[in-house]
Amino acid sequence: MPLIITDTNNYTKSFNKSILQKILKKSLDFLDLSSKEIHIHFVSDYRMKKINTKFRNIAKTTDVLSFLYDDDYDKIYGELFISFKYCKKNIRKNKNTIIKELSILCIHGFLHLLGYDHDNPEREKKMFKLQEKIYSKSV
Repeated sequence: MPLIITDTNNYTKSFNKSILQKILKKSLDFLDLSSKEIHIHFVSDYRMKKINTKFRNIAKTTDVLSFLYDDDYDKIYGELFISFKYCKKNIRKNKNTIIKELSILCIHGFLHLLGYDHDNPEREKKMFKLQEKIYSKSV
């Protein structure tokens, strides 16, 4: 499984990256994405806001952004960008551990790569239920 995690700000020093990778590998297996190359980038809120503004025309930060590439894009299936600061806000709000919250955000991003969305209440309920199911089967 070519899962590549980049962290230029050293956010990953604050948790056990190998536990996260094991959970994500199981999640990718569940979603039949284990043969795909996916890059996960941990970024600052500042960088997340810039990416969100550039690609979605929304001038604010968010927790996770997903980008799916077509077959012509140098073997990379997709990329996820995760705001570590936003993730920490989610941890307090959701009362999750850092590993659970990061896993949920990554699974959420994987689902976006597969075409899932939460643009209405029905689709949101379906997507969030599925991400919890995948997480529970991956730990």
